[in-house]
Amino acid sequence: MRGLLLRLSTLDADAESAVRVIAYFDSLVRDHVTVPSLLMATARLAQCPVGLHDAATGRTYRADLTVETVAAPPEGTRLVWMERDGEPHGLDEIVLERFAVAAEVTLERATAQDPALVELALSADIGEAERTRALRLLGFGPAMPVQALAVSGEVAGIRALGGHVRVARVGAVDAVLTSPAVQALPDGARVGIGPELPGLRVAESWAGARTALRFTGPHDRVVRWSELGALALFADLPPAAIEELPDVRAARRLGEEALTAVRALCVAGSIRAAATTVHLHHSSMAARIARAESVLGFSLADSAGSLRAHLALALVRLSATEPA
Repeated sequence: MRGLLLRLSTLDADAESAVRVIAYFDSLVRDHVTVPSLLMATARLAQCPVGLHDAATGRTYRADLTVETVAAPPEGTRLVWMERDGEPHGLDEIVLERFAVAAEVTLERATAQDPALVELALSADIGEAERTRALRLLGFGPAMPVQALAVSGEVAGIRALGGHVRVARVGAVDAVLTSPAVQALPDGARVGIGPELPGLRVAESWAGARTALRFTGPHDRVVRWSELGALALFADLPPAAIEELPDVRAARRLGEEALTAVRALCVAGSIRAAATTVHLHHSSMAARIARAESVLGFSLADSAGSLRAHLALALVRLSATEPA
């Protein structure tokens, strides 16, 4: 900027126009314009076709009144140019300089929103250098704590949580990268939350998030991998093998009322506490638990029975989903 101001002092009558050029491009950057919008705005200002080539993505753009891909980009790492017939105008050099600065910012922003970069960063099959580059383009550092989320449902609320968030569709779910770690989530979506790890280990966080998502259900819409403990080991079992377990078969025969009662008992630890959580009289809760025990074929009166039921319910959810 200092060098630019020194040159402006030599422009005399054109100095005011040069300042307006600077303000024009600064406003475009502040407004977060897209690459096509930046090109068309520059073409209108220069009154001639303009273009830019981004070597980082291999994409080349040209604009007069429209934007199209140029088949043979000019040589260079990242270039901007003007296609003016005849003599150059007095402000062309400043226009090109500010165009280049604005293009740099706009291209970086566009790259950071590329969903393919999120997929690349999460891949378990790339090297450290590739992952580092993808993370940096997304705005994360290789040592920065990053958390991956696997989301089934609406992600708009997650985008609004604050912090640095990047989202991409990966298979049947949305992958979310965020820093700092998520403390609270909006209602609605089912979410598996991976562990918070350094950026270079984000693929591990993503694997944990996908596993956690498989344990979510209508009453457990958010599951953290860090809270699964030994349950996470069951995610490696084939769904068909889980379906063969007698406890899983029995749990599938429970009606909705019995399921709610068993789930509440597993969480609360006692019939009275479970009745309070679901707003029932304790005698009504006891009756529902008795009916559930007759279907399950074992007692829920002790910690062993409660653990057995909790595992059966978790495996029912797990067998209903394939690995993401």
